[in-house]
Amino acid sequence: MLEHSKILLIQTAFLGDAVLATALLEKIRLESPKTEIHLLVRKGNESLFKAYPYTNLSRVWTYDKSKKWSSWLELRHDLKAEHFDAVYVIQRFFGMGLLSLSIGAKRVVGFDKNPLSFLFTEKVVHEWGSGVHEVERNTALVKSWLGEKVYKPCLKAPGFALGPELKEKEYICISPGSVWETKRLPIRIWIEFIQLLPENQVVVLMGSPNEIDLSNQIAEAFKATNRLVLNETGLHPLLASAYIFQQSKMSFVNDSGPMHICSAENVPTVAVYCSTIPSFGFGPLADWNRIIETPQVLNCRPCGDHGKKHCPLGHYACGESIQAESIYQAYQDFLSAGSK
Repeated sequence: MLEHSKILLIQTAFLGDAVLATALLEKIRLESPKTEIHLLVRKGNESLFKAYPYTNLSRVWTYDKSKKWSSWLELRHDLKAEHFDAVYVIQRFFGMGLLSLSIGAKRVVGFDKNPLSFLFTEKVVHEWGSGVHEVERNTALVKSWLGEKVYKPCLKAPGFALGPELKEKEYICISPGSVWETKRLPIRIWIEFIQLLPENQVVVLMGSPNEIDLSNQIAEAFKATNRLVLNETGLHPLLASAYIFQQSKMSFVNDSGPMHICSAENVPTVAVYCSTIPSFGFGPLADWNRIIETPQVLNCRPCGDHGKKHCPLGHYACGESIQAESIYQAYQDFLSAGSK
């Protein structure tokens, strides 16, 4: 059996991808507790890992994509000095494949879709589109070391003082944004959903600073009403945002980073899919979750492995045909399940 005293995990993709990598942190913590783990993520995502509560994660490194090769060269120098027993490269692109091979680790394991996988010590088949979840795909990287058992991602954001209107487990969160426009449920449908909610249901709008306009449109629709719609978008650092999600009654999200944060924090989650589909392997993993999709059969869906900046056909039927009533039904289902 393989034994590793010190390893590096590499996942420099988007926030949600990095969050899902915590499932590997959990597997290693529970099955090889003496292994020291280092994690390399995209710069800007590192603060979230302060919410990973276990000491087996020794250090979080960052790759600054705005500097690209200078950051890459610095990492190569610094990581080489760590003398890793193994590198598990979750990222499937050339740059991280080359880095993993350049730091002198005894073993390098990665996916067969990495252009440099022919040089890896071990390459693993990357299944896509068959319904295999990303955490299962990632777990396959360590199968020869620790076996097949899959764990859920894990984050436990440290607390801070919530405002007086945010009572723990009473408010709901809505995250209307996504990096990709065709992953965003149209704003009018979020507004229609909120109109269906009980008037005393507090709604908290969440998102990054570049999503403020989306949340502003929703908040403005309720400015002259008795509904309490709090726009917290862009107001909090990543770790604090994670805590707000963590303390919500339930969260409503697109296929985006907040969904994976909610999975890692086991927040009841309603996930809306527009241009992408759950069988890509990025569905919600909270104990209670629901998936909302268009009821229409669309030959154009999915239009790609990831979202797009604009609907290629101009009609955006995968988003526009979703009904607010279906989202509200998920809200009612959660309440009917006896959750408070």
